[in-house]
Amino acid sequence: MRPIARSATRLLLTALAVQAGASAGRAAPVQQPAVAPPPVQGSPVQGGAAQAPATPAQDATPAAEPAIEQPCGARAARYESGKGFNIVVTRAGQVRTENPLRPLTPEVNEVLQVVIAGKVATAYGPDFMTLRRGTAPATIEAMLGGPIRWQPALPTLPDPIAIVTEEGAILAQLSFRACEAPPAVKAAPKPEARKKKAPARSAAPKAAAQKTPPGFSMPQGAIAE
Repeated sequence: MRPIARSATRLLLTALAVQAGASAGRAAPVQQPAVAPPPVQGSPVQGGAAQAPATPAQDATPAAEPAIEQPCGARAARYESGKGFNIVVTRAGQVRTENPLRPLTPEVNEVLQVVIAGKVATAYGPDFMTLRRGTAPATIEAMLGGPIRWQPALPTLPDPIAIVTEEGAILAQLSFRACEAPPAVKAAPKPEARKKKAPARSAAPKAAAQKTPPGFSMPQGAIAE
């Protein structure tokens, strides 16, 4: 009986050893690391610093320059109308004339030298709301009967000013826009010297042939031989 018991014990131990070796030979399952969910936009990232808020884009448009106010001084004053007509005032002055009927109150006319489309002109009148169109300053002086007393620099001019007709109807009402450099003007054409033509020589009149008047005849023998 003992040999049989020993054989059974050996078989049992062998079976347990084989079972234990098989269990040890099996590979343990590899644990995969847990993947963190992607951070939600606008929320701080887990395990790190919070995202800084997006700064608004700065406006690249430069700030507008402040408007240049009067007086323009040594510069010129640009006036414009709503219909596209504009003038540039370069000088301002007055013409004072004495009225014999009112010796204590001289007549005063405002005069502006202006540039219109590159040409020099004038505007004159008793005030800046009834200015009339003029030509050269010398012509205005001769017409008004006195010299123009120009100011050394442009003063503060009214805004607006008006150009009227001879009848007083408004031609254009102009508003101040800005001070600017005096514009270049076109040179006035020089008058061409006219050549004096030599007077045409008239042909000398032919001497009229002396004819005996009709009905008058010289009798024969009137002249002695």
